Amino acid sequence: MKAVIQRVSEASVKVNKELINEIKKGLVVLIGFEKDDNDEKLDKMIKKIINMRLFEDKFSKSVIDIKGEILLIPNFTIPAITKKGTRPNFQNSMPPNEAKKMYEEMLKKMNKILPTKAGIFGADMKVSLINDGPVTIIVEV
Repeated sequence: MKAVIQRVSEASVKVNKELINEIKKGLVVLIGFEKDDNDEKLDKMIKKIINMRLFEDKFSKSVIDIKGEILLIPNFTIPAITKKGTRPNFQNSMPPNEAKKMYEEMLKKMNKILPTKAGIFGADMKVSLINDGPVTIIVEV
């Protein structure tokens, strides 16, 4: 499981030019699931995301500490293998039906902890954000 986490002052996601969700201060998380991901890895990733200190002076506060929001975007391309050639290889990506279930579980678990808004799994989404810093972190579990 891999995530690209961006600290934002605001962000939104649109599908077919229609606003689906938006957040103010918080995190945009692009999440990619891999074939060998499981519930244990999911829980570890959630804990890592919500507790990672990316806010305030000297990175002293988490998104929970600042009462921020999360915009969770499913992204099939994150687990791409790019070591050889110039075309990404997606053989490590979890099959869509399994990834959708894992995404929905992640969203459900995160919403129990803090406000987490979602994109639409499998949709062609347009994500807009103002990266605050810029702060961008890549996390693997």
